[in-house]
Amino acid sequence: MVSMDDRLLLIPGPTMVSSRVLRAMSKQVDSHLHLEFNTVLKSVVDDLKKLSESSEVFVITGSGTLAQEISIANIIEPGDKVLCFTNGFFGGRFSEIVRRHGGKPKVFEAPLGSAIKPEDVKKALKEDNFKAVTIAHIETSTAVKSPIREIGEVVAESGAYYIVDAVCSFGGVEVRTESWNIDVLCTCSQKCLAAPPGLAIIGLSRRALEYLERRETPISMFYGDLKGWLPIMRNPLDIKYWATPPINLIYALREALNQIFDEGIEKRFERHRILGEAFRKSMEALGFKLVAERGYEADTVTALYYPEGIDDVKFRNLVAERDILISPGFGPLRGKTFRVGHMGNINPNDLIAAISAIEYALLKLGFKVELGIGVKEFNESINNHYFTRQLNKKA
Repeated sequence: MVSMDDRLLLIPGPTMVSSRVLRAMSKQVDSHLHLEFNTVLKSVVDDLKKLSESSEVFVITGSGTLAQEISIANIIEPGDKVLCFTNGFFGGRFSEIVRRHGGKPKVFEAPLGSAIKPEDVKKALKEDNFKAVTIAHIETSTAVKSPIREIGEVVAESGAYYIVDAVCSFGGVEVRTESWNIDVLCTCSQKCLAAPPGLAIIGLSRRALEYLERRETPISMFYGDLKGWLPIMRNPLDIKYWATPPINLIYALREALNQIFDEGIEKRFERHRILGEAFRKSMEALGFKLVAERGYEADTVTALYYPEGIDDVKFRNLVAERDILISPGFGPLRGKTFRVGHMGNINPNDLIAAISAIEYALLKLGFKVELGIGVKEFNESINNHYFTRQLNKKA
């Protein structure tokens, strides 16, 4: 059996981490009240502010789900009406979180595979006076990217707080808090940032921060009370305590951010865009149909319908024989679809290996496919982008 170190992890998160990040995480545990650690924490918070264009950033032990829950607990008070947009499993979780914290969710559900559109939001906002609007930037279960920038303009006109799940986009796709009218940005460490799981990341706009500072009702979470975390995150060097942070995960995230800046954030976005487009073309060449609505495909993950007669478990097991792990569909799409993550530090060779493994699985299951056609389509797409860049440089 192949060891975990030899497997290629191409699921929609967690993503594989580099040897640089693993080495950083393997340092001896330090005191969370020590100046050296808090200097690192400050640099992490500062860089996340820069990447997200947030007024304040909070890095807290937990997952993306915790980031969602903290955002609701701090912005929503009992009785507040919240407009929750969902086009898949993860966007739909917001409504249940709102309900559990005493809010009143109104759910707008788009068909699976469809994006949430600005006109959907504009129409739904007219139905009531909503305190906040929630949406997933990239719905991981369907690999759909909704136009959150344009939606932000609509939400801003209403005066509602705009809460965005950027778990599957932040660090791989452009997301801006202030200039996109986002009030709360929820994400985590283990996807596009390519750090290990365990860190919930929340970015606040100035408006959300001002609301939080004047809020008088108690926040329904003690651990997730951002007022308690604020003095620590605002100035880590003025050492204070709210709860013990995951010291070694902070070291790992620091190194992951170093890698992002070494690559260049715009180049990183471009890499995700080019690889995502090339991978989708390769899959369509093999006869797969995208779950995502055309024009709203995610750059970080792809969800695909199986052709008639393909068994989900057998297919993924055959891909795994080539030491590549991909994900099943989620919720109502389970058994009908599979998902491939192409985020973080994924490179063209990783996806060529995945495409080859998928071709192998199709052939083993008796599906007629021209061997190598997926890889050929992928390479042609990559090369087209490369030559276009060279032409632009000469122009």
